[in-house]
Amino acid sequence: MIVLSPMPPERLTELAQLRQHPGQYANDGARMILDDTPELSFHAIHAEGRLVGMFKLDPRYPERHDFAEDTDLGIRGVLIDHLQQGRGLGTRAMAALPDYAAGLYPDKRRLVLTVNLLNPGAYAIYRKAGFRDMGEIYAGGSRGPQHILWADLPVPKDPICSARSSSSCSA
Repeated sequence: MIVLSPMPPERLTELAQLRQHPGQYANDGARMILDDTPELSFHAIHAEGRLVGMFKLDPRYPERHDFAEDTDLGIRGVLIDHLQQGRGLGTRAMAALPDYAAGLYPDKRRLVLTVNLLNPGAYAIYRKAGFRDMGEIYAGGSRGPQHILWADLPVPKDPICSARSSSSCSA
């Protein structure tokens, strides 16, 4: 079973152990946790009770990417540890992400991410998980041109209130 969960700042060092295979397009966890983008939140991916990966959610993604709309939530830094790859964990985590993100960010309507054109493995995972490719290319990537992928967020039943989300929750 896949479990997605927020990682509070005091626990980010747990993500530092996550590694990628040489030549893959994400950074290792130790480098990713240094990202100090305002309002960025870090999230863990667990399978069978073990930490297997991470990702970042960026509610201010549209401020840095003109293809995104104000109600879009950016996904960045998706990483499944190199020892856990090939087991379908990335696909299952990305398929679970829309429901999870909608609970954290009830004011957002879509997930958006970019994936390098030279990373067909990740592209296939996102597509299998339900992300759509509308044929747009982002040419501003630091590692080359990238596909822009989208997934609709469901209307949340019960928002998950979090100090790390952009939503205002009331008791």
